[in-house]
Amino acid sequence: MPTYEVFGRRKWDAPLEHVGNLHAADHHTALLIARETHFRHQEGVDYAVVRSDHLHGLEDPSLLERRTDITYRLQTGYSGFREKREAARAAADARGRGALRDRPVPGSATKDAP
Repeated sequence: MPTYEVFGRRKWDAPLEHVGNLHAADHHTALLIARETHFRHQEGVDYAVVRSDHLHGLEDPSLLERRTDITYRLQTGYSGFREKREAARAAADARGRGALRDRPVPGSATKDAP
């Protein structure tokens, strides 16, 4: 018999949470068993079941790795700023984006007087 994962919510504005699993012949039977085992005392307002083999995990864990440096959010992120800036400039040059460095800084350009 297939295994089903049971999800339920205690209030209508709450998200579905995993509350357990069970074995059943089909999804109709799984819904009935879930109601009787997990919600018979009116512990929630809604529930759902899904076959365990229909859940898909992340195949490439590297997708969870950070691609950008967000250490600026931490106090320690400001140490070694010069090295980080030079590494960012080198990476921009390698990607052909080094011309952005030549842009004028706002407020620093002198305007010709009429």
